[in-house]
Amino acid sequence: MGEVESALRDFVRAFHIPNPVNITFTQKQIVGGGKIDDLVSERNFRYFKNMLNRKVFGNAYSRYGKCLGMLVVREVSANQRHHLHAIIQKPPTLSNKQFDQVVRECWGKTLFGYEEIHINHPSEKDGWLGYMMKKKTKSNLMDAVDWENSHPVDPCRI
Repeated sequence: MGEVESALRDFVRAFHIPNPVNITFTQKQIVGGGKIDDLVSERNFRYFKNMLNRKVFGNAYSRYGKCLGMLVVREVSANQRHHLHAIIQKPPTLSNKQFDQVVRECWGKTLFGYEEIHINHPSEKDGWLGYMMKKKTKSNLMDAVDWENSHPVDPCRI
């Protein structure tokens, strides 16, 4: 493992996401003749992220910048299907079932959101982090992290 990859893994391990939920988002590969790629995937997830944060925080999302912590990694499987792995903060105001429902609802409203979503409420995030950061299905680990949509939680704001 190179120095950059090692530093990236250390940085990602330090990402602070309280009450983490591990999610795999499957994506439609073609919509209206348009194929999914990293840029389209990033835009699609940003739309999801905005809907989810508005649903959870209401006006405080845009007014005060309140948002859920999340780490998002893009991946292309061996059969060339784009999908996302994420760790998303579950707000304490929602039960696991309520949060799952909101996630599915918001993802279903995106253009490339496919109905197959895998959600896991773990006791820790390290095992999932290792899986998310595997090099096997990524040409460049640094580019695989969706930096635009990943946000650690500021410990001072918790």
